[in-house]
Amino acid sequence: MSELIRAIKETRLSAVKIATNIVKDIDGKSEVEVRDLILKEMANNPEMYPMGWYDPPLGGVGVLFDTVPFTRLQFESLRLPEYFPRDNFTFEKESVGMIYLSPVNKSTNMIGDFGFTLYKGEDEATKDHIRVCYETILDIAKHAEVGMDFEELCNYAKDTFEQKNKTKNWIKLFHHPLSENSINIGHTVPGSFEKDLDFGNNFEEIRENIRTKRIYINSGERFVIPETCAFTIEARLADRENENLPNTFFHFIVTFENGKKEILNNFDFLNL
Repeated sequence: MSELIRAIKETRLSAVKIATNIVKDIDGKSEVEVRDLILKEMANNPEMYPMGWYDPPLGGVGVLFDTVPFTRLQFESLRLPEYFPRDNFTFEKESVGMIYLSPVNKSTNMIGDFGFTLYKGEDEATKDHIRVCYETILDIAKHAEVGMDFEELCNYAKDTFEQKNKTKNWIKLFHHPLSENSINIGHTVPGSFEKDLDFGNNFEEIRENIRTKRIYINSGERFVIPETCAFTIEARLADRENENLPNTFFHFIVTFENGKKEILNNFDFLNL
């Protein structure tokens, strides 16, 4: 299983490098331009499939840009056509952006998803809000331990959101029995703890098996974190009182290898 955990870390790091390079020259670019640059970089990486698994949106890449009141960032799901990348939304001085990519390692089918909120403007309230949201989600990742079940981790997250005076704008889960009455803060990386998981014979089958074989971190899930595994911690948070602050999104991966924990953080380039 060690090679699988290593593949997750390496795929995630490749996604971070792609995002970091694009952010350096993002000013004035449209959502579509950024998506296409990400897909080009993924296609040039021999270690990953040219498309991500979370598709739609096209290629498993989500890009959203907006300014106050940040309506476009209040998406229910990136899978909905109205939130697919568009040409008429560009990253400007006071824009807030949400970027997400979902690469898959070719040799192992392990995923290395990466998602973040980007702001390069000067409003201190916006910068502080994004930083608090980031730290809040990181705190949940730090709380996870071997032997803890997902229900306990989810309940801790809900309490933490309440204490931070933030509300979770929960992403709708499609084709999940608890989607209408439960929340989730992430999911397992399929194949990271199961033995010999069958992913299928082509990328469409691989993508579908990743989608359907995830175990969600929600208040009804008693899955117990094993000594070797990986799962995501991800959330969109908004401020309860100030509607001029944006919905934010950060995506972490937590790995355990023979009980040793590592949080794949990778957000240094955002200067949070």
